[in-house]
Amino acid sequence: MARASAYLLRKWLSRQVRTSHPDRAAMNASAQPKPAPPPARPLTGPEKVAVVLLALEKSRATQLLKRFEPNELRLITRAAAQLRPVGAADLEALVEEFAKQFSSGVNFVGTLEEVEKLLAGVMTEDQIAEVMSDEQQRKDVPVWETVSALKQDVIRSYLSNEHPQAAALILSRIDSASAAKIVASFTAELRNGLLCRMLGIKSVADDVMRVVERVVYEDLTATAAAAGGDAHVGVADILNKLDKAQTDDVLKNLLEQRPSDVKVLKGMLFSFEDLVKLDAKTRTTLFDQVPIDRLVLALKGTEPEFQGVILSSLASRSKRMVEAELQAGGSASPREVSEARRAIVDIVLKMAAKGEIVLDAGDGGGEPAPGS
Repeated sequence: MARASAYLLRKWLSRQVRTSHPDRAAMNASAQPKPAPPPARPLTGPEKVAVVLLALEKSRATQLLKRFEPNELRLITRAAAQLRPVGAADLEALVEEFAKQFSSGVNFVGTLEEVEKLLAGVMTEDQIAEVMSDEQQRKDVPVWETVSALKQDVIRSYLSNEHPQAAALILSRIDSASAAKIVASFTAELRNGLLCRMLGIKSVADDVMRVVERVVYEDLTATAAAAGGDAHVGVADILNKLDKAQTDDVLKNLLEQRPSDVKVLKGMLFSFEDLVKLDAKTRTTLFDQVPIDRLVLALKGTEPEFQGVILSSLASRSKRMVEAELQAGGSASPREVSEARRAIVDIVLKMAAKGEIVLDAGDGGGEPAPGS
């Protein structure tokens, strides 16, 4: 989370430099009689930046200063040289201002569409498609469901080292039952403060939330894996994104060394072949969310018996469309088929994490698996 805070801090500082331009303020003042200075004039944008940088460790301040343009550095230097005495209360107010800005969001993070435009000039269409596919899969990870499944001690320890505003934001996103147990374990003062901050959280911009989600997910899953308590979550998440052959090979290797872990992992895995193990009602709920073209791609190369099970779960109109597309033939690369199948599995896992469907751990009554 510290990485997300540092990134957002750099952006916040850059925005502050551009507010309350000293030269512009001086020009406006020269055209009017100078009033008596107020007892406590609010800090200008550049002054806020100067205060924050002076309060940071030299190494961190140096790293942040490298991000500014020369004209911005001149403004900061001038503001620092003329800075009035700033008390601890003023510094705390600045920290709170950044924390609130952090929670409400600022539109400065690029989108996948913008990244695709940047890549267009330096990569082929196939290369761009591969990169964007990886990014989309990363974007589709059910972050908060995964985080909520971690041990509460891991989450509590992580939140204890975060700014209360960041901790409140995270608590507002995880499962309420987990959040309640974690909050109950804090001191009364911290608990009351966090709940008060949660009430004050407004809608957070999507771009800011993406930064937070990525960092929280990486930090917490890495911490859990290091602690050993929830290593299965991270490993299962990886295995669910591998091809079946790769997953089987990993499990075979693990079975010789850690048979008890393999038993736990198998209960957390789901592959495209496992679709036939779901009951008919669950499959119908699932395929209501799968685009027809994606399902057609995913079914290419599968056995007729497997296709029959899947088609029986579709609405009449959708079933006719899929059958027509499959009968028409048409080629698709192995990568396209694999991506389509993986996308459907991702939908299954997200729906299961949200409690919308229940995964059947049974053998599915011997239903046929897809062909190669």
